[in-house]
Amino acid sequence: MADGGASLFGIPVAQMIGFAVTIGASFLSARWGSAETRKQFTKKIADDERAAAAELIPLLMRFAAECEDRKSKLSLHMSSDGQAGNDESMGGIPFPPGIHSSAARLGERITERAIKLELTKQRAESWVMGALDFLDTEEVNEKMLGFFALLSLRARYLADMAGERVGLKMRHAEEDLERLRKEAFKSQREIDSGDDTRW
Repeated sequence: MADGGASLFGIPVAQMIGFAVTIGASFLSARWGSAETRKQFTKKIADDERAAAAELIPLLMRFAAECEDRKSKLSLHMSSDGQAGNDESMGGIPFPPGIHSSAARLGERITERAIKLELTKQRAESWVMGALDFLDTEEVNEKMLGFFALLSLRARYLADMAGERVGLKMRHAEEDLERLRKEAFKSQREIDSGDDTRW
């Protein structure tokens, strides 16, 4: 044993203790740093999803409002002052790319529903274009009323799903959704399977 103090395997005990303390401190620091990194990463994901929902919901509500507006102007309807409606077009309803880019940041379920919403819109447009050759205007407008209701309903469902995903409490009133369900029912089978697991 050397005069400088106790040693183990030729290494002073004090120095070995110092090594152990340094290693322990490094380990705890790494664990704490890793936990903080995970916490920051989780917060970043949550913040990004809330931002995506804040972008997506107004776009969907604008789309739904356009469908409702066209539905209310169909020649099937008569305004309160007795003025007849118009023969509205099924085509030309804006579907902003932001719907897909925002939906993609909110998970696969919402991404799927956004894609299906646009596909349903395209099918409705195609159906109406084809039907104009063999159905009269009133019959086509009856179908369009259901198509507009279905698209509005699907957009509102998707807005509620996005809100739920990020913890928002606001939802559409059930009576509004039920009204749209009833209006969409007769026309839905023409352009939609009714199965959320099928395109």
